[in-house]
Amino acid sequence: MRIQYKNWFMLFVLLCVVVAGLYGISGRLAGNREGAENRKEVWAVSKGKSAAAGGTRGTLKLYAGELSGRATAYHWETAGDQRVLSLLYQKVGDLAEVTWQKKGKGAVYRIRLKKDVMDSDGKLVTADTLLYNYYMRCQASYQGDDEIDGMSIRGLRAYRYGITGKKLRQRVKKVKQEIRKPDKKLRKQAVKELAIPVLYREYYWVKTLYYNKSAQKICDRYPEPVQLFAYYYAPDTSYTGKGKTVKQAVQDIAKQYGTNLEHLAEMTGRDYETKLQGMAIQYFWPDRAAGAGKIQGIQKLDDRTVRIETTGYRESDLPKLQNIYVVTRQCSGNASGEKESGAGKSGRSLPVGTGAYILQEEGKNMLRLQVNSYYHREAVNPTQIVIQNGDLTASRCIRSVCDGTFDMACIWERAEYEKKEISSTMKKGDALWESALLGGLVYHPGRVNTTTISKEAADTGDLGNVIRGLEMN
Repeated sequence: MRIQYKNWFMLFVLLCVVVAGLYGISGRLAGNREGAENRKEVWAVSKGKSAAAGGTRGTLKLYAGELSGRATAYHWETAGDQRVLSLLYQKVGDLAEVTWQKKGKGAVYRIRLKKDVMDSDGKLVTADTLLYNYYMRCQASYQGDDEIDGMSIRGLRAYRYGITGKKLRQRVKKVKQEIRKPDKKLRKQAVKELAIPVLYREYYWVKTLYYNKSAQKICDRYPEPVQLFAYYYAPDTSYTGKGKTVKQAVQDIAKQYGTNLEHLAEMTGRDYETKLQGMAIQYFWPDRAAGAGKIQGIQKLDDRTVRIETTGYRESDLPKLQNIYVVTRQCSGNASGEKESGAGKSGRSLPVGTGAYILQEEGKNMLRLQVNSYYHREAVNPTQIVIQNGDLTASRCIRSVCDGTFDMACIWERAEYEKKEISSTMKKGDALWESALLGGLVYHPGRVNTTTISKEAADTGDLGNVIRGLEMN
């Protein structure tokens, strides 16, 4: 009996020891968890600001590069413009599968949309949407950067001129004569709607030469971008651009061109003959500026598929059909981007897009984008992007990321040119100067979840693919 009692007592003591041990382990785990949270907060603060400081979780403060303030779905001027447009719109090649085969001297292209693609208004993107986009760019009145209107699409000329047969040939001849000897009104229109937008874009290209080592000699000769711009693009070789603002130089040089754009075509590698013809068609037959009837070579096969046939095959035709931003039928068709649906809180409006974001607000030096809840690919983060404008060096961008002005900055154009300065800046050593560089992106690790940044996208300068899957800390 005594032995049995002793056994029970020992079992009781053993159970007490086990319970006490488990209690202690639990306490230590809780303490470790609390300590880890405290250390995490201390780490964040030691970087200069807490992870939540400087903005709301899910908001990305971004520098995308210099913005022109004139970009639309049909026209861009700077690398920054292109990056913003990649967030607002998707191209045909992103939304559809494009296949083709040769047919005689020409080719047949089949464009089939992916399933359940919606625009930022929640409207389904269909074959009719594709037809609208292609037809709009084939109109004589269209003056955007796309070159579909210059393709040999079957029946395109009849659509643009609004007539067939002998009268079509007569109109074509009349337009060619007018372009050779334009009157004052047509010349003025060509300057305003064609030459000036192209020259602005070329000016921004000239600016990039100043952070290109291979162009250092010519840039040293012309220390001001306006002067180098004039050297390259002014038909009048005596025009130097000295003392001129960018706006003055662009307008002066555009007037020198008028409708004679051969030199501009040589510099840009683009043909402006079709655009000039469109202006002349508007001038003589304004009721045909938006086209007439149907284009024989563009057909709807079903709700998701469009067929396009050309009479002559060129390798450049496929990218022309794929690399256009898809907008929806709700817009007015105005290629300047004015007074269309999809407006932000600004005087300028943009057409309804199909990208991951929509333009919510546009200020003098700022854009605010809001996530498109109908974007079809995946959950998009962050929910809001605030984009600051300016012409900043890579080192200035790094400083702005470190002090919390930006969470991320694009420095693709300048990264190689300012390599030594970047290296020096990032080794500053101060806790406030903590930042990371991946490809052409500099970012704040305390705000941006670095594991969601694709190295491939960062190295290739694909801001759209970087942002769509990005998460904020």
